[in-house]
Amino acid sequence: MEISLTLNGTETTLTVEPFDTLLAALRRHGLISVRYGSDTGETGASAVLIDGRLVNTDCMLAAQVAGHRVMTLEALNGVDMHPLQAAFAATGAMQSGYSTPATVLGAYALLQNDPNPSEADIRDMLSGILDRETAYVKPVEAILRAAAVMRGERVEPFGPLVVAPMTDGSHAVVVDPQDPRLMASAAIPRLVPSDDVPEMAVVGKPEIKVDAIRLVKGNPAFTDDFDARGQLEAKVLRSPHAHARILDIDDSKALALPGVHAVLHYKNTPRVKYASGGQSWPNPHPYDQVSFDDKVRHVGDR
Repeated sequence: MEISLTLNGTETTLTVEPFDTLLAALRRHGLISVRYGSDTGETGASAVLIDGRLVNTDCMLAAQVAGHRVMTLEALNGVDMHPLQAAFAATGAMQSGYSTPATVLGAYALLQNDPNPSEADIRDMLSGILDRETAYVKPVEAILRAAAVMRGERVEPFGPLVVAPMTDGSHAVVVDPQDPRLMASAAIPRLVPSDDVPEMAVVGKPEIKVDAIRLVKGNPAFTDDFDARGQLEAKVLRSPHAHARILDIDDSKALALPGVHAVLHYKNTPRVKYASGGQSWPNPHPYDQVSFDDKVRHVGDR
């Protein structure tokens, strides 16, 4: 069946099945900023704007948007970043960035209706989008900064807020509620700025997250975002033995099977060691793993 709608400002006709979710139809159309969250809409990661309202696409049918206006994050992607995208990138308001497209769209709709929202208004909007990574602190700060920019106000360049301990061990720190540094960070009012901050070359300097631009634009960033057409599929053969050494591998019969393009193992793969733990760079030691080893350590090891 075919449905007609206004998609990112353009009259569009989509071919869909009666059972297709709007999420599936939009991603099939190439709008990969719309991310799968759940089948029942708990996460909000799939949300887009339908007639200006934030709606989850993973629990509604594509046929339901016939005749409606649908806006995805791609509508904001131009030569220059939208103030919301720029603010999210500058403040580091994402980690994985999986739900960032939905968050930016929700903020966009909020600012269209209220150019000067309160922190409570922003948090109410964010309440429908699951974000376990930022504690909703940086997104709130980013939206407040973007709102000020969109109102034509001058916004100071973003910089980290260096905080002092809340106590010296005996006495609590007395907080001045009129401290301009506190007032400038409405999203984080309980932190106490430090008056003794040494000037350093690297520490304390803001740095844009390496993948921030890609994430705030909703560009391909996750495995499911990449088109698999024409790609090969891999099958892992795991060990039936515990703590064994592979003395030799004869892959001739496997290579002779129809459709097999390659067989990878310890004899034909470079022995590059890496660390299996940690998300930082450089990864913490020990660097004791290789992609394909001649030793297996437990049943099911590769």
